[in-house]
Amino acid sequence: LAMAAALIVLLLGLCSPVSGFGISTCCSLARMHEPQDMTLGIHARSPRSSAHHEGCSSARMCAPEKGLVPAAVSGEKNVLAELPLPSVFALAYAAITVLTARDLSNNAAVKAWIDSGAPLSAVPWFSLSGGSVLISYFSLQLVKMTGLTKRDFYEELEGLEVDSLSSQAGRWALAGVVPTHSEDGKYEVASFGGGCFWGTELHFQRLPGVVATCVGYTQGRVEKPSYAQVSSGTTGHTEGIQLLYDPSVVTYGALCDKLLSTVDSTRQNLVGNDLGTQYRHGLYPHTAAQHEAALAAIKREQARVARFRRRVVTEVRPATVFWPAEVHHQRKLQKGGQSAAKDAKASVRCYG
Repeated sequence: LAMAAALIVLLLGLCSPVSGFGISTCCSLARMHEPQDMTLGIHARSPRSSAHHEGCSSARMCAPEKGLVPAAVSGEKNVLAELPLPSVFALAYAAITVLTARDLSNNAAVKAWIDSGAPLSAVPWFSLSGGSVLISYFSLQLVKMTGLTKRDFYEELEGLEVDSLSSQAGRWALAGVVPTHSEDGKYEVASFGGGCFWGTELHFQRLPGVVATCVGYTQGRVEKPSYAQVSSGTTGHTEGIQLLYDPSVVTYGALCDKLLSTVDSTRQNLVGNDLGTQYRHGLYPHTAAQHEAALAAIKREQARVARFRRRVVTEVRPATVFWPAEVHHQRKLQKGGQSAAKDAKASVRCYG
């Protein structure tokens, strides 16, 4: 029974267009995702090839600060952020774990072995080992979803001395702040989602006017999320990037255009080989002015894809608390040997 239930859940996950496992050959082997429809009401697919993407591109809602966009600005609800926990996947995992344990304990040969020390040759080792593997796997997934394996790493995050915003972003997140400017007021803050955040970060590191970057998780409902939690698809977060930029060098509209150039804006929950709502792409303005610029960028992108009779699905939502990712995710590709120099022309690769 447990084996059958596990197979059904797996098949539904792989085949259903609404719910299933997020598949990534870039950042993980298999990640779940939940259904979502959080765009500007523009849906379709585009012929733009994944080659255009060049590799793998990457809280609770805070009360808006002065100048921030109201939560209802996009005209649609953040469905993911409002879904109750535990998720359907957590419940399914728990049910399969219980059913597997029950089936094993009710197996006549296993009971005889436990109760009366029956010969080992009579024990159904295939069922016992298979059931044990299922119990272990689903229990591990439940542990990941609940965040029991995560640890506090915020004091280890890097600072502006290495052009990293992660340390400051961590302080903002822990304080529940959605910032609009750097602490010294010289630079503005922007947040984006562009699929796997490793590639997204490197694209922006190379852009003149971008001063510092941080990869992390945004638009979700869980505080201090871990990579494992977000990868399970149960927290509502998307992998994203937060950055400081100099508006005298690069405009927010140009940043939006850059993000849109790294994704297929007409494919929902899919960037390159990364599939799942944790890879959805979006523009997350911190101010009313940024919001207007984001909508203008979407209109430009829509005009570009209209000749293919496609529609943009990139979401535009007010920025929420941005939680930095673990230290080893920060500046990942730069540390792996890829150039982060301004205007570097080399392709962005997922690894090294």
